Amino acid sequence: MVSVIAGTIFYKINPLTRYVRYTTFSGFFLMYVFTLLSATTSVTFTFVFPLVTLFCLYVDRWFMIIVCTLILLLNGLYIANKLIHIDRLEAGEAAYNQFTTTMLIHTFVLLLFMSSLIAIVYVFHRLRQAMDYKIKEANLARVTGQKLYAQATVDDLTGVFNRRHFVERVREQLNETTPGCSLLLLDVDDFKKVNDIHGHLAGDKVLMAFSSLLLKAYADSGLVGRVGGEEFAVFLRTSSERDSQERAERLRKMIESSETWITEEKSISVTTSGGLVYSERSEMTFEELFQLADKALYVSKNSGKNKITSAASID
Repeated sequence: MVSVIAGTIFYKINPLTRYVRYTTFSGFFLMYVFTLLSATTSVTFTFVFPLVTLFCLYVDRWFMIIVCTLILLLNGLYIANKLIHIDRLEAGEAAYNQFTTTMLIHTFVLLLFMSSLIAIVYVFHRLRQAMDYKIKEANLARVTGQKLYAQATVDDLTGVFNRRHFVERVREQLNETTPGCSLLLLDVDDFKKVNDIHGHLAGDKVLMAFSSLLLKAYADSGLVGRVGGEEFAVFLRTSSERDSQERAERLRKMIESSETWITEEKSISVTTSGGLVYSERSEMTFEELFQLADKALYVSKNSGKNKITSAASID
């Protein structure tokens, strides 16, 4: 019974582990052997069958074959030992016939139970295989779905939203009733020179480093997307224009002070120009926000670069 209790504890911690199988089986098998050795009549060992049947639902088919073989062997030895040691004359013809009939019945019952047991375990094994296949199929479909979703929504190089998905997400948030939002357009200054002087691989590293800074600054509170080759956008729900300007300025300084290592020995620094628009109008469309922010960005690019221009300052 100790092993049965231990097996139950193991099952609660981690169902159907090898420890559950072997620990519980050891208890049932020892109980079975003890019953055979201590039985005063041949009927006693029959009551062990339900216990073994319950346990065998937890084992695999090959282990079940070993279990059934051991049980058949023990019962065969038990019956053979009874037949050898019984004296027909001493027991009487009627008693001897009754005993042999009882042994044959128990042998038949034993074979019936073992065959049923193997059939149950086989069916359980096939059901478990089918269940495992369905689980793997579901997991594969989930992973495939996640990959397809990522391919449809995320820019491969930078890891931020691509333009189409960014626009969709912004429009969804603009449909909400809460007013107060800002759109920040950012452009990497002189990015063409980076590609011409250092190569396109260096340019890709610059874009990746640039987007990682955007995500670091806005991922917890805004939407970040790549809307052009070296142009990025940030949409932020906020109730203060000043807060939007301060965060955009902190980002600009962060980018200005950062370095991108294009080789182990060489790094380059870039700056960014931005156009910021803030609106308290809940009916403002994405196209209207984008047009105003793009106009402010154009002013930044044509007035020295490395600055953030607010659309409100050029009205």
